[in-house]
Amino acid sequence: TPTPSPSPSPVSDPCLLVTAQEASALTGASYSAGVEGTTPGGANTCVYGSQTLDIFWVILFRGPDTATVQAQWAQLEAQAQAGLQTAIPQGVSANVTPSDIANLPGADRAALGTGSATLSGRQLFFTDIFVLKGATFFAFSNVALGQPAAGGPAMETQARAALGRV
Repeated sequence: TPTPSPSPSPVSDPCLLVTAQEASALTGASYSAGVEGTTPGGANTCVYGSQTLDIFWVILFRGPDTATVQAQWAQLEAQAQAGLQTAIPQGVSANVTPSDIANLPGADRAALGTGSATLSGRQLFFTDIFVLKGATFFAFSNVALGQPAAGGPAMETQARAALGRV
């Protein structure tokens, strides 16, 4: 009888969920290794370009079960936005209002948001994507100074790749 091949383990490192190479391709920036961290809510984070004003931020959270995480969608989305706020300069507010993405294959729920702010007379642009699959929530964001952030279609394509890793 054939033996089933083992399924790949889900990624638990947000720097592997979206790699430096992928973040660089999305944004046009040249990122080296990400800086890993955690949020007060227990999510893992990875920040590319942490000392620059062209930041790519990834958050990955695994909950105890699907029902709990599904019920926490709004809270997790807010936590992801709050985490992004810590990665940008003080005094700049990353106000992004996400809109649901109707059909992201493999996702139970997804949303995309864009926004902008001003820093010392220059424009900062934001693009965020939030994704829920079972008991896993992840999000990634791009903040760019003086140039558009990664576009929505490119972020959705990257989200599809990330969905295959969780």
